[in-house]
Amino acid sequence: MIYGSYTRYNYARGHMFRFDAHGNFVAAYDFGWDSTPAIYPHIGTYSIVIKDNHYDAGSYCDDNTICPVAPPGPYYITQLDPNMRIQWQFKNTTTDSTHNNGFEWCINAPAIDLFGNVFANSEDGNLYVIRQGGTQQGKIFLNQALGAAYTPLSLGPDGRIYTENDGILFAVGN
Repeated sequence: MIYGSYTRYNYARGHMFRFDAHGNFVAAYDFGWDSTPAIYPHIGTYSIVIKDNHYDAGSYCDDNTICPVAPPGPYYITQLDPNMRIQWQFKNTTTDSTHNNGFEWCINAPAIDLFGNVFANSEDGNLYVIRQGGTQQGKIFLNQALGAAYTPLSLGPDGRIYTENDGILFAVGN
């Protein structure tokens, strides 16, 4: 079982915990409150894929002198092994005059196809395809989505990718 929680002391990153079938703690990762993990089964094991945004949030004390606000970013798609160790990360490197450390991933759950390709929307307006190992396979511009709601992606039986970006439903593919 995987459980995501919110904690404020670590700049609102929260934690994601893994428990075994008996409820015993197995492992944790230091982000988890704002992400629904996708599971990628492969060769008798699995990997956990999450949006891993570093938000420009304050720490626990609400005093910017003692507990300064974290800078925005970086923003990753992160793949973890069953023990919550990082297998790879893909960083959003698109920048503009107000996003000098990349754009947030504006999804609550990435999608993964049978080959392990990860699909994720970003605030920069692109739908990204990320290969296993964390390299970009491609991207397609949909619509810039600054501050948009986090939405899931779906891979349809027709081979299309269904996603919402800035309140608009897109069907991408043949």
